[in-house]
Amino acid sequence: MGPIGFADRFRIALDGESPHAFSRRSAISDNMVRKYLDGSMPGLEKLVEIARLTHVTLDWLATGEGPMRPGPAQLVVGYSDGFVPIPRLDVRAAAGAGALSPGFAEDYLGPADIVAFREEWLRQLGVSARFARILICDGDSMYPTIAHGDMMLVDTAIRDVRQDGIYVLVFAGLLKVKRVQMRRDGILLLKSDNPAYDTEEVPLAEQPELIIEGRVRWAGGAI
Repeated sequence: MGPIGFADRFRIALDGESPHAFSRRSAISDNMVRKYLDGSMPGLEKLVEIARLTHVTLDWLATGEGPMRPGPAQLVVGYSDGFVPIPRLDVRAAAGAGALSPGFAEDYLGPADIVAFREEWLRQLGVSARFARILICDGDSMYPTIAHGDMMLVDTAIRDVRQDGIYVLVFAGLLKVKRVQMRRDGILLLKSDNPAYDTEEVPLAEQPELIIEGRVRWAGGAI
């Protein structure tokens, strides 16, 4: 078998993620993603974006040379068998009124730490280690379900409200963690588990401003 081209490497890097899903979490249009998969070669800026979001090295993506995964991913060998490293992002999701945030992208946040979880346990939760991130809860609006300072395991592959649950979201420039429920009329309810906080309604006209950054699948902390 001969050397593979960029389109094949891009497809490998996507690891089953659909072109549409990748486009939604990147600065690359759906149409351009499909063109790249058909053989078009992106410029340097887009190559860097693809490499960053798929966690592969720029050299491998562009030329096929060198290791596919960057150095931090090789930390897996340092953990006990059956465990995988999950990045803890240097950001706090506010369980309260919300914290001002320019977004959730790792290009400005960067991983602050690594936390190891058993891979089999992640699979039981239905979370791919590739899309798992750890955030810290800031505030008490989700208490007693999630307490201030708790670690939250967030599945960033989930970028829309598929069912009622607890999500990390950006709305009106605020980064929040809330229980999200969709009413039959399409209105989204942003709920707090702490009864001291009011429920916020997001009408259909304002929902394009709401960005789902991931679903919280586990939370835990000190007792």
